Amino acid sequence: MRVLVTGAGGTLGMALAPMLAEAGHEPVLQDVRALQTPYEFVRGDVRSPEDVLAAARGAEAIVHTAAIHGIHLRDHSPRDFYDLNLTGTLNVWEAAAEVGTKAVVFSSTMGVYKPHNAPGEGTALREDTPLRPGDIYGWTKVAGEELCKLYGRTHGIPSVGLRFGMFVPEPFFRYGIRLLYGGVDTHDVARSVVGSIEALVSGGIQWDTFNIESVVPFQEEDSEQLTRDPMPVLDKYYPGAVELLRERGVESLAPITVHYPMDHAADAIGFRPECNFDRWLEELRSRPEERAEKSPPWP
Repeated sequence: MRVLVTGAGGTLGMALAPMLAEAGHEPVLQDVRALQTPYEFVRGDVRSPEDVLAAARGAEAIVHTAAIHGIHLRDHSPRDFYDLNLTGTLNVWEAAAEVGTKAVVFSSTMGVYKPHNAPGEGTALREDTPLRPGDIYGWTKVAGEELCKLYGRTHGIPSVGLRFGMFVPEPFFRYGIRLLYGGVDTHDVARSVVGSIEALVSGGIQWDTFNIESVVPFQEEDSEQLTRDPMPVLDKYYPGAVELLRERGVESLAPITVHYPMDHAADAIGFRPECNFDRWLEELRSRPEERAEKSPPWP
């Protein structure tokens, strides 16, 4: 299947392209910057309808990743977010409708839920949690999800919105602790996209959203302790974790106010993250040189 990936020069696009090829698909990459890649590349700006349409010709599926992200809030204006994130998404959908694309995977964010850490609300944010984005980035993703639903109704093109956790590249220690706070490994992010394409093409989904974060075992009964001091909860589910972390310089962790159950993605598209905190702990044990630069190491 010919699959167009917009914003292909980003972290997700670079991980996704070889995975698509390995799964037997034909990746077509688009980015505003020139890319050195073994795959077909069509340079273009998603803010340009002509550029997107040129890249979408013949694409049976589109993975729309091009966006300004939450980490850019301090150096981009609300209009910048609107122009790229919303105009780009509209152009992708217009192209998808014109060329007869069979499936669209939309990169959304866990930021659609914020803020949800008020007393009594609990820590589990599931896909049916009311959407209350706390910034322009999250709002553009809520609006992008609405565009997906609109074009699904008007053109019959199935799509999913993947509400990704944090996966910007970081040092080993920060990456591992981040997995407790809504983080996710880039490999798992790319896997979720491939799984979504296959589920959409099989005809089982018209529109749906999925949390794509690392799996944590926390329960509602843990909420109070997680917000006060997560360390005892870690030892409850990961025996020996606290001793190991303290050996490596972590005396405390910041409150964990929310987590993202992953059962819906497992049930609907068969996706389960592989790179979770337990695997990171095992790698930490095998790397005695690794120590936290500060405590807590995240955020």
